[in-house]
Amino acid sequence: MKAFGFFILGFAALASVAANAQTQSPLAAAGDAAVAQEIRGWLDRWTKAVSAKDVDRVMELYTDDVVAYDVVPPLQYVGKAAYRADYQQFFSQYDSDLHVETRDLHVGASGEFGYASGLQMISGTLKHGQKSGMWVRFTSLYRKVNGKWLDFHDHVSVPVEIESGKALLDLKP
Repeated sequence: MKAFGFFILGFAALASVAANAQTQSPLAAAGDAAVAQEIRGWLDRWTKAVSAKDVDRVMELYTDDVVAYDVVPPLQYVGKAAYRADYQQFFSQYDSDLHVETRDLHVGASGEFGYASGLQMISGTLKHGQKSGMWVRFTSLYRKVNGKWLDFHDHVSVPVEIESGKALLDLKP
């Protein structure tokens, strides 16, 4: 029940951000556009670091207390050390080519908090030579720390066919 309450609270916060974006003055909207551009810049840096499989550059983009829900076990990663290990395991499965494509990107912010959500294709060649690629859904939450946007919450998922419990990895946008 607590999880449902947090879901409703989070949904209300995002709805509030969206409502504020629609009712703010043109000057505030210009500020929002600048913030959205900063978050898009964060995504650009993340994409380049992931493509390079540079775990140090990736981890510079996260808060120490990051909480992440990834498509691989466990159910959650708490803290930078745990999330670093997740990224290292992920990177170790691929040869040098790793590609990220983002579509249907939504970005917003209010005050010291921001978000990005959309779809991402993660593709590359696995160590044993097999090509790999799948679309995932992502939501990232950011907060401003010492003038920089840092990610404090990631959620990555794939659709699941409920009856079989199998992940649907071949869907395309």
